[in-house]
Amino acid sequence: MKKTVLLTGILAGLVLLVGCKKDLDLGLEEGPAETPIGQVKKRSCSMHAHTNRLLEDPNYREAHRRKFEKVRSMVSERNPCSAPVTIPVAVHFQGVNNPDAACLRQLAMDQIRILNEDFRGTNSDITKWTNEAASFFPGISQGETCMNFCLATKNHPSGYGLTEGSVAVTINTTNGDFDEKWADYLNIFVQPDIGALGYAPLGGEGKGDGVVIDALAFGTGNGCTGVSPEAPFNLGRTLTHEVGHYFLLDHIWGDGCSTDDEVADTPDAEADYAGCPALGASSCGSNDMHMNYMDYTDDACMYVFSAGQSSRMENYLSSSLQHLVDKASSVCGTDNGGGDRPTCLDGIQNGDETGVDCGGSNCSPCNTTTCSPPSNINVVASSSSAVITFTVVEGANGYQCKYRPQGSDDFLELTAQLSFFTLNDLQAGTVYEYEIQSVCADGTSDYTSLATFSTGSDGDHGSCECTGLQLDIALTLDAWGSEVSYELLDEEGTALKTGGPFEDEQNGVVIEDMACLEDGCYTLALFDSFGDGICCEYGEGKLELLEHTGELLASSDGSYGFVDYIDFCVEGGQFQLIEARRPTNHNRVAVKKK
Repeated sequence: MKKTVLLTGILAGLVLLVGCKKDLDLGLEEGPAETPIGQVKKRSCSMHAHTNRLLEDPNYREAHRRKFEKVRSMVSERNPCSAPVTIPVAVHFQGVNNPDAACLRQLAMDQIRILNEDFRGTNSDITKWTNEAASFFPGISQGETCMNFCLATKNHPSGYGLTEGSVAVTINTTNGDFDEKWADYLNIFVQPDIGALGYAPLGGEGKGDGVVIDALAFGTGNGCTGVSPEAPFNLGRTLTHEVGHYFLLDHIWGDGCSTDDEVADTPDAEADYAGCPALGASSCGSNDMHMNYMDYTDDACMYVFSAGQSSRMENYLSSSLQHLVDKASSVCGTDNGGGDRPTCLDGIQNGDETGVDCGGSNCSPCNTTTCSPPSNINVVASSSSAVITFTVVEGANGYQCKYRPQGSDDFLELTAQLSFFTLNDLQAGTVYEYEIQSVCADGTSDYTSLATFSTGSDGDHGSCECTGLQLDIALTLDAWGSEVSYELLDEEGTALKTGGPFEDEQNGVVIEDMACLEDGCYTLALFDSFGDGICCEYGEGKLELLEHTGELLASSDGSYGFVDYIDFCVEGGQFQLIEARRPTNHNRVAVKKK
């Protein structure tokens, strides 16, 4: 049912293309008033206003025009989807107070599962189309878009605390709706209180831009602290809608009955729909496809793309976003989305990025992870004590250590939240054996192989297995420890040490951590989820990096916004400060607080 285009020529055509309604200034209407999201019961999308702002740049405007010309020139034939192309995805949570990282990762993975099902037409409620709605739209087929969205699992950009094999989910380390270090990904920025459910450009560029979703419209279920979807927008369909915009789909209604969305099989509609309308509702002389993902109905009442919309999105991917497909091979697993059934993205285990095929919509039982034992273990011992350090384990909530004098029958046991143990009251001149395990939300890892270290005689330093530079991390908390965390990253972006969030009301308490570092370059990042640092109105917090002898090597005075960085290298076992950097765009004036 091809809609009629009233205006001709490039200028007039662009006017119609960039919005749902005509605007002789190449503009896009703002859409519904920006009511606080907690009060919104009708879907709201700020794609129009966002794209309008982008079009103020003449270069962007010209590129915008060309992307439409490319898609128009392509044939829109539907072929069976035998091998969906993979698109790498990164999810960036922003402004989350006291984040539960494991919960947020799981929420992101489940949301990407929903996105895959909706685009591939394997969503469980597609039966509403096949059994009920399709009869109202003779000759129109549902869309089965030949794409698979993959949460990237390897070769992550550095500086975000992501380890090899972990999913590309960042927490409070990005800001806004653009990050050039994440070019060639489909970025999803989850932010609080954006004034609408979401927004995206009409046709994304894949150069660090992405889709923005309000924290109360992302994912499904109970959500997590600070990111919890609210009914009736709690089934993950806001992301489906906004990603449709990113792949050049406009809303399916117009200003009256003659505005064209350039998709032949979406019937004309005079206005948007809200809630859950009855089948058979009509305008413009035909039934309205209000169950389409590009309308404004509730999550439970939108469940289909048309075949024409799927063709348009595939053509746009091929003509303007091929660099995303090219990137996928280096950041996604080899089987992450291949074949006819979606991969269970949350089945990734122990750095195995291939995932677990759970059979499409039956992926929910795959919510299991493997808890790995610690690695890169170092021991520094004196005559009466020892410090055991190791690399932080992804997903671990804490660690357990068992140790005893060699030949003894009974182990002594210690627990720790940070990735080191301090063993005191040891016997001088004695060989000790020890083993360590990780404690995760879904169980404990195996213990490491039994290893040994020796204490020295009185006055001796004992054994030292740290072949690099031993550094001490000393973090002094302010009154809001629940907002504070830190990460020690190597130059590949792998987190070697992490700490926090901590408990509140611990002003002046010093958290100590230790690391044994080989030659190379590192970043120590200090975060505050509220964005007001750890100094000075609510305490005298600071972060110090010290040599194990107590010499101060570098520090943060705690007077920062969301994040503070210390970049340094170790060369020949010696510390070299490179830079202490503080991104100005992370600073803001904050009014306390809870």
